[in-house]
Amino acid sequence: MTHVAASDRRPLCGKRLLVCGKGGSGKSTLVALMAAALQTKAYEIIVLDGDASNPEGLVRLLFGVGVEGEPKPLIEFFGGIDVVTCPVDDPSPLTRIDDSDPVREHRIDLFKEIPDEYYLQKEHTTLLQTGKIESYGQGCDGPLEKIVRDFMPAGNAVTLIDMKAGIEHFGRKIPDRKDMIIGVLDYTLESVSIARRMARFCKQAEINDFWLVLNKTESREMESLIMDKLEKLRDRVIGIVSYDQNMIAAALSGNPLGKCKSLQDVERILERLEQVIASRLEMV
Repeated sequence: MTHVAASDRRPLCGKRLLVCGKGGSGKSTLVALMAAALQTKAYEIIVLDGDASNPEGLVRLLFGVGVEGEPKPLIEFFGGIDVVTCPVDDPSPLTRIDDSDPVREHRIDLFKEIPDEYYLQKEHTTLLQTGKIESYGQGCDGPLEKIVRDFMPAGNAVTLIDMKAGIEHFGRKIPDRKDMIIGVLDYTLESVSIARRMARFCKQAEINDFWLVLNKTESREMESLIMDKLEKLRDRVIGIVSYDQNMIAAALSGNPLGKCKSLQDVERILERLEQVIASRLEMV
């Protein structure tokens, strides 16, 4: 794997983007499209699957394999569900086994420290997963969310984090130490309601980089309707992703995503995110 040079200061290098929204809004698909678009720009990409429920999302979208091809869950690298604590019950930072230094301060050297059974790799993209709900009565998924909160690899890779559905992670302060929060909306009032709550939580947490992506757009009329419902939040819409039949066909066939109109939409979204960061750097 070719690593990005430490001197590379392109806008998104080293940034951690948390992608969240309601169930079925297309979070995993957006993450996969973002990874593909970033790869065309020669970024290094780390994708962290933080959805404890979806058993076959990113691994299929990125690599075209099912649950049998999933990487070993990171929760096991950190000692397992009985060692890693819930961030609400115990907000202490994530640490390595037998190492008291917090991961966020002593970052993980991914390819030196973590055995290769914990990740899948293709060209410039590396996929890891926190873990899944595997058994009845397994308990709280808080320990998995602590890994989402604190897992920070060393280097300049862009980290894309696919979060589980809903807004529970805001209650656990999981968005702390993320560089950007991307809310994904489909065309439902539930999505609008969740977007309003996410905006309120980000304001309370003083998270300024909160952006919205409208997904599965079928027409200008649909776009206009959702924009009207968003009211003041329309200024937070960073881009719109088309409803794409090629993408639907890939999802039904179990194939990884290929070239599609939605990918072009996401390329434009990434360009806007780069512009947002670059404009701030120019002001410093």
